[in-house]
Amino acid sequence: MPVGTPRRLVLAVVLIAGAIGFGAARITTGPSAEAAATHRYTLRLGDRVTIPAIRQRCAVYTEGGSPELLCARPLRPRHQVAIFRDRIQVWRVGNPAAPVWSGRP
Repeated sequence: MPVGTPRRLVLAVVLIAGAIGFGAARITTGPSAEAAATHRYTLRLGDRVTIPAIRQRCAVYTEGGSPELLCARPLRPRHQVAIFRDRIQVWRVGNPAAPVWSGRP
């Protein structure tokens, strides 16, 4: 075993532990929403929900026979987000034909 290997291993472990600790600190010290993370809500077709922490209003609709959760800011929205079972799409308000981002959940 080369002489520098244990030192490099210790340095790598310290860097990884520091990165994990920094990430955990950022997660635990960030602002929290009013609701606890343990609550689970079931929305049905036509239900509407407001998320005050991120100033969003969402509603459950159908698109082509598939349910979707559509979210947008209530005042002067710039983008809308549609959450389907198999994909998420973001587009500028008024232009749903050309999403600016699309991905899988």
